[in-house]
Amino acid sequence: MKLTIGQKLICERTLNAFETSSIYGKYHAFTVMNDGPNKIEQITYGRSQTTEYGKLRFLIEMYANAKGAFSDALRPFVPMIGRTALTYNPTFIDLIKRAGKEDPVMAAVQDAFFDERYFLPAQKWAAGNGFTLPLSMLVIYDSYIHSGSIMDFLRARFRERPPKAGGDEKAWITAYVKTRHAWLSTHPDQKLVNSSYRTRDLLREIDRGNWTFQHLPLIVHGLPIDDQTPPPKVKLGDRPVGKPEDLVPFFGTMSDTSPPATKTDTPLVVQTPTGGDRIATLRTLAAAVNLKTPVEKLIAYRNAHRPNANPRYWAAVDFGMHSAKPRLFLFDCVAGQVTRHLCSHGRGSDPDHNGIADHFSNKDGSNCTSLGIYVCDVTYQGGHGMSLYLDGMETTNSAARHRHIVMHGADYVSSAFVDKHGKIGRSQGCPAIDMAEVEAIIPKLAGGSMLIHWKA
Repeated sequence: MKLTIGQKLICERTLNAFETSSIYGKYHAFTVMNDGPNKIEQITYGRSQTTEYGKLRFLIEMYANAKGAFSDALRPFVPMIGRTALTYNPTFIDLIKRAGKEDPVMAAVQDAFFDERYFLPAQKWAAGNGFTLPLSMLVIYDSYIHSGSIMDFLRARFRERPPKAGGDEKAWITAYVKTRHAWLSTHPDQKLVNSSYRTRDLLREIDRGNWTFQHLPLIVHGLPIDDQTPPPKVKLGDRPVGKPEDLVPFFGTMSDTSPPATKTDTPLVVQTPTGGDRIATLRTLAAAVNLKTPVEKLIAYRNAHRPNANPRYWAAVDFGMHSAKPRLFLFDCVAGQVTRHLCSHGRGSDPDHNGIADHFSNKDGSNCTSLGIYVCDVTYQGGHGMSLYLDGMETTNSAARHRHIVMHGADYVSSAFVDKHGKIGRSQGCPAIDMAEVEAIIPKLAGGSMLIHWKA
């Protein structure tokens, strides 16, 4: 399923409006409801609301590991969530409210959490069942947020088949929303009856034929929803998000279609395992270029946090090598080959400009390279031409978005520059590459591939 950033933004803002009556989401939103196991009371918290006996523990654990302002204070509560009732624990409640209201790290963690735990599983289900339309994704995402999944007992109440099974997409979505609306509207639990505004608003968009969100704004829970209104000038600072028409990364199986080869790379082709197992191929390629350790870190991260991701291309930059050497290793897990490319480090990492990166920092203004794992997001056209947003996934590189650490081309990165100066130039912390290779390298990584900046 292909969505643009603007279409995903509409989905997110709609769910925010449904859950917290704010199109931007209230990261500190807190309620207590008696909808836990056996109708016990439980905490419901966050931008799109997750529950104490649901996935709240994972959210707080992510925040504790992100070293936010309240991380140390919240860390002891992690093993208690879902096991020991915290509904009326004043310390815990005060901490999560303050973190959501005061700490931009909590906002960033919640954005990642709701993507990984709700949006991506919903997207995977939608793609696996043949759904392609943005309004379909909104309906499916809403069901995942509100009920945890697409509910089979509701599917059993209508005869339409999903598109993958030969059915009509619009007919299935319409039938599912109507059935869900009837269920909510007549439920004995008044709180579920009160939530039927969700399906009412979705049915309005279906009646408008608004399948690609061509009619904006949507009116959701009484609020206008579009893809243009800027977010508040708080929370995430200058975090870039791309243009509304850019494609959203899909962290599922990436395409086997080969982008054009670069002009300067010479592939190292190795004998790879049979059967098309991309991870097995990646391991074989990594061993061939002595990068087994950093690549195993990438695989471990994928397994723990993005188990549905299966990209064709992976990358590692070995900053233990001199900048005159091609130290960006691009692994092609379909063709079974690895190519090497020049890649810059930051000025702050090499103050003597001797071609060796010795210092690494996550601090804004340091001009240093940040070590760690990155997920490659969408591309944009910036001052260096086509550039690639990078999301830092570790405490060593978590400020990458705020620092505008992106992959881009630079005229100081080329074999001609090496021939003249014995090294390449330095960036402000970005992994800059040869301008001649931008069009070939960046599209391969964009949309969910994983990259590691490494030094042994």
